[in-house]
Amino acid sequence: MIFDAHLHFFGREFYEYQTTLVPDGDHDALLEQIRESGVEIPDANAREHAKRWLAEMDRHEIDRAVVFASVPPEMDPVGRVAAESGGRLVPFAMVNPRDPVTIETLQRLQPTHRFRGILLFPSLNDYPIQSPDVTAALEVAKSHNMLVVVHCGRLRVTVRKLVGLEQDFPPHKSRPRDLVPVAREHPDLAFIVPHFGAGALDELLDLAERCPNVYTDTSGSNAWIVEHDPPLSLAEVFKEARESFGTERILYGSDSGAFPRGYRKDLLTKQAEAMRNAGFKDRDQAAVLGGNLARLLGE
Repeated sequence: MIFDAHLHFFGREFYEYQTTLVPDGDHDALLEQIRESGVEIPDANAREHAKRWLAEMDRHEIDRAVVFASVPPEMDPVGRVAAESGGRLVPFAMVNPRDPVTIETLQRLQPTHRFRGILLFPSLNDYPIQSPDVTAALEVAKSHNMLVVVHCGRLRVTVRKLVGLEQDFPPHKSRPRDLVPVAREHPDLAFIVPHFGAGALDELLDLAERCPNVYTDTSGSNAWIVEHDPPLSLAEVFKEARESFGTERILYGSDSGAFPRGYRKDLLTKQAEAMRNAGFKDRDQAAVLGGNLARLLGE
């Protein structure tokens, strides 16, 4: 079973939301700028976009995927299409603890959409992970038995550059070490740090050893590995992660999102090869590629 822990839905609402962040921006002109870059903007029919993702998953033999509502306006459409997917799409929602409306929206939709996780982006939304606002959001996650994804390390939102906004966010605002007291204070919550810590591998490994309720996902190209001191291969990253997390706390993720590129099968192939080179046995690979996530979700 291949169960992807990290897929962005990126429906029309995602791209329209970016245009609202540009002061006095021309909505239609900004959407056209995105299109001119080669990115396909879906139409308003979320069901049709979901069908496209499911077809991509079928084509690449992906059984299931966690699908992210990456901005608050995506919550409702992502929740609806996930509920109609027969369990193949598992919805997670991004919330901003500094904006109570996002939490209220999640709570309002939860009885019908049944989100299984929340996404926290401290550097994007400019808050410390140890703030009281985050504590309140975590209590909501706990009450609904949700997983908690916390983006740490480097963050680049490429689509923002296409509309004239800053695309890079400082990693010092979201470091894995800052999550230690939070994870310890909430031992009954499971935290997932994506992208192997996105350039903060050493801190992530220390976090893993100190907090058994912290997991990592393998998503994205992990281009940061060449800038690590010393530079690493992906196989070496998997080896080091296994030493700190064991094989049972590593979750496969692709970080697929925009079309026309579609599903990132190339990253799955590279990760499978890296695991083999790192000495992962067949049962270890099966756990990373889907078994661990299914277990974490109580399935």
